[in-house]
Amino acid sequence: MSLVRLSVGDRARGFKKLVSNWVGGRPIGTTLELTRRCNARCDYCGHWQEPRRKELDADGWVDVVKTLAPLAVTVCGGEPFMRRDCLEIVGRVKALPGYRYVAIITNGHFLSRERAQALMDTGIDQINISLNFPDERQDADRKLPGLYARIADIVPWMTAKGADVQLNTILMRDNLDDVLTIVERARTWGSKVLFTLYSELPGANHAHSYSPTDLPRMKALCERFIELRRSHGLVANEEWYLQKIPDYLAGERIGGCTAGRKTVHITPEGMVRPCAELDPVEHYSTFRAAAQPQTACTACFQACRGEAQAPLTPKRVVEYLVA
Repeated sequence: MSLVRLSVGDRARGFKKLVSNWVGGRPIGTTLELTRRCNARCDYCGHWQEPRRKELDADGWVDVVKTLAPLAVTVCGGEPFMRRDCLEIVGRVKALPGYRYVAIITNGHFLSRERAQALMDTGIDQINISLNFPDERQDADRKLPGLYARIADIVPWMTAKGADVQLNTILMRDNLDDVLTIVERARTWGSKVLFTLYSELPGANHAHSYSPTDLPRMKALCERFIELRRSHGLVANEEWYLQKIPDYLAGERIGGCTAGRKTVHITPEGMVRPCAELDPVEHYSTFRAAAQPQTACTACFQACRGEAQAPLTPKRVVEYLVA
């Protein structure tokens, strides 16, 4: 979640909601998995291989948000635009009374200029587009011919119209030579980048994992990311997360995951999962985040985990409110 482009009033309302949910034991962030269907064929994610499953309708997804009342709502999949009512769901969630920060994660394939404009017209706060390579290798990564060309066209087009666009990039062995180029793409396109550490969990694929020899290089990259965050605001990650990535790769089992308490995932059927990789625990209508046990899992250090558990320091509060 980024408050950088929000008005002072929205920042204040967002911070008030953050404190309210924290004290009241409600989740801060809720990810709506509209569907597990996907048009991409990534080898590190098996969503596209799953059988078709029941999915909540638009009314159901709106009720999820009403019931859980999170500060931040992220719409994702699979690929969320596999659903024809994706824009309706985003618009209705954003229009609900009260303050919430609404974002979407998409591979970008369906973002024609017409659909991108319709998405911006919903009032969405942030548009996240996955990008692991700064050229046509992105097409091979997702098995979607023409994908990079679509992304390279639509991102600067949207930012020129005032949209807050973020590139979501997986840090993996394959692209360590390319991640700073992706930051440069973000600069020229008017967007920013959020990095997440590769995890074998989604697809049980170790082919993109790190070796011990990658650790010094990763440490240097994370230091550079912090510099770019401070100097130009191009990297959206919390500094704490970037500082901890080399520690995790060096073997430190970083505890304190807040999945199931501060952040939750909702399956297409309406079941609550603490995170994208854990099993459902109960239906959203009866779920209470405050009643959930602290997870002891240390199996990943993806950004959805590390960003959420970054300490809420006075520096961060000031940064959010007045940056």
